[in-house]
Amino acid sequence: MATALTEEIVDIRRDVARFAEQYIANREDLYSMDGFPYDIWGGMGERGLLGLSLPVEYGGLGGSYLSIAVAGEALMQRGHNRGIVLSWLIHHAISRFLIMGFGNKRHHDAYLKDLASGKITASFAVSEPGRGANPKHLETSAHRQDSSYVLEGEKAYLTNGPIADLFIVVAATGNEDGRKRFTAFIVPKDTPGLSMTEPMKLGFFRPSPHGGIILSDCSVPMSSVLGEEGSAYEDMVKPFREVEDALMMGPLVGGMGRQIELLLDHISKQHVKPTDELKKDLGEAQSVIHTLRIVAYEAVSMLDSPIRHPEFRSLSVAFRNLSSQFQSLFGLVADRIGLEENTELNHMTNDLVRGADMGKNIALLNQKKLGERLLSGKEFDEIAQ
Repeated sequence: MATALTEEIVDIRRDVARFAEQYIANREDLYSMDGFPYDIWGGMGERGLLGLSLPVEYGGLGGSYLSIAVAGEALMQRGHNRGIVLSWLIHHAISRFLIMGFGNKRHHDAYLKDLASGKITASFAVSEPGRGANPKHLETSAHRQDSSYVLEGEKAYLTNGPIADLFIVVAATGNEDGRKRFTAFIVPKDTPGLSMTEPMKLGFFRPSPHGGIILSDCSVPMSSVLGEEGSAYEDMVKPFREVEDALMMGPLVGGMGRQIELLLDHISKQHVKPTDELKKDLGEAQSVIHTLRIVAYEAVSMLDSPIRHPEFRSLSVAFRNLSSQFQSLFGLVADRIGLEENTELNHMTNDLVRGADMGKNIALLNQKKLGERLLSGKEFDEIAQ
């Protein structure tokens, strides 16, 4: 693989794998519990696993987006639980991309060290009940009142919402040429006027908690503004989706690797005959995983690069299509060899498939945009330059 893994990233991968094997893989309650495993979260914080990509001066390890993806792959394959990985990954994306990326020194000093240690957890509050995250439909607003902003509205579907200590709330603060303008605010959980809704009962991604917040006459100081006023949707919300998708590629590769491990374990224990057809199918599955790993590592390396990469969207589309191909192939092989169902495999496969379905519309939109670009001739104009 051409994407270079530094010695530091290899060490992180090893440490994460050991932690996952020791503290996560043996937890049979994770797929059924309604609460959150704070003991695992605390252990991650103690070992620096919640601050992999945050600056050393704030208690982090100074890593990159690539280090998060590589660590996430190990966490998934050795820990066998996507829910833990989802909460862990969103924590990293918010800490690095939002607070470190758009915060000023005051924000950095106030939050980064505690985020790296796990003392506090953050949640990105964009979506709203019944409206999703479409900017045309978002109704949460914030208006100026003296030297403060007063927030009104409700947010839902927040990953890590029920365990969050602070929220990055996106609210409409104006209107320009008929379009709403949005601003992001850092709102601590204990801010007067902020209340929590009941945690959502999801049948997947356990034990990652999801919930919502209600903002009623919730006043925050001007210093709580994160980034530029009026540009949060363009600067944060849209790119955050790309960051989240790219970072999740590593864990998804780890999940598929775990599926293959369970398949091989069955083949060994049941003495399944290694026919040429089985070898061919396993070889195809492995080639898809290898390809997906390269795509995943290259995608997050593009996030780390200061250069714009027009191929990034194509990697996202290709990853999703290849992932679907892998799941179809895995299902055929599993049926053919009589792979017995078990709790771990059922939950792992369900979470992987459900996650792919949730992002299907965005993938189709990206695919459409790639086609439009070809039809416009812009793709060939770039090549000619």
